Amino acid sequence: MTLFTNGKAWTIFRHGLATHSKTGYGDQIWTAQVLPEGIPPIQRLAGFLQHEGTRPDMAACSELLRCRQTAAIVTAATGVAFTPDARLNEQIDETFDQVRERVRGFIAAVNASPHQSIWVCTHGAIIAALKNLLTVGLFTPSDALDYTKPGEILRIAGDRVEIFRFNDVV
Repeated sequence: MTLFTNGKAWTIFRHGLATHSKTGYGDQIWTAQVLPEGIPPIQRLAGFLQHEGTRPDMAACSELLRCRQTAAIVTAATGVAFTPDARLNEQIDETFDQVRERVRGFIAAVNASPHQSIWVCTHGAIIAALKNLLTVGLFTPSDALDYTKPGEILRIAGDRVEIFRFNDVV
């Protein structure tokens, strides 16, 4: 498999569960918080990252509250601090093409950097964009729902794409 990772290892995960709505966040898209039941899967995910032994040389998250809360849980377990980055924000008042270009810009900046191990906490559509741009080099509207659930890690490194699940009670 040819990946578009420039030899880098990407660990990507979605923010903790922040709504039960099937229609999105509505007027709380900027302010939705991780729900209490969304915390344990993120704690398990963080524990995995802590004990796995890999450390990123770059960690970034969306600026939105639910991602900053999720990143804080991971930071508490691992000691790895996340830097908020607007390019990882949810799609709000943008076209699909604008989101794709924003995420392409993020990937290009990371690929041009010396960073080799990258952790990202972001939103579903942004995960779909990262996944498809890093694995097939394209992101189309039909790929927009191709993302992991809260409590799952998407790892893209070498010639492998893996998903680790922590959203079920162990």
